[in-house]
Amino acid sequence: MTYSNTSLLSGDGWQSFFVSYFATWRGWLFTAAIVVWCAVYPRVEFVTRSVAGDLRADKLGIIKALEAGRMILADETGDRMVFRAESLARKIWWMGDDAVTITRTANGRLDIEGPRRFVMEAQYRIPMYIGTQND
Repeated sequence: MTYSNTSLLSGDGWQSFFVSYFATWRGWLFTAAIVVWCAVYPRVEFVTRSVAGDLRADKLGIIKALEAGRMILADETGDRMVFRAESLARKIWWMGDDAVTITRTANGRLDIEGPRRFVMEAQYRIPMYIGTQND
């Protein structure tokens, strides 16, 4: 608006930004909301769920289940598999929150960790692809 002369503020861009953003109650409230969201986001967005299955025996089914959700196997070590977005465009669209980790627990189940959206999809798909009931 400054460049099109439709703004009530005048001066350089940074001064206008400072005045319109930090000198108003609305600007400070928006800043506080961002700080609160940054503090709460990890607890709200990242979850762990458990499903029945064996990481080694059901490896192919697990890979197919997550490929159906547009994720590919990025890393595999022993009792752990990490899946990421299948392309750079998807990674950007998902804002970088695309890592889903599947680990084998001591009691013979699979723990799925990651962003809530992808974990819920994996929790639903994995039992269908490996042929077990999710209890």
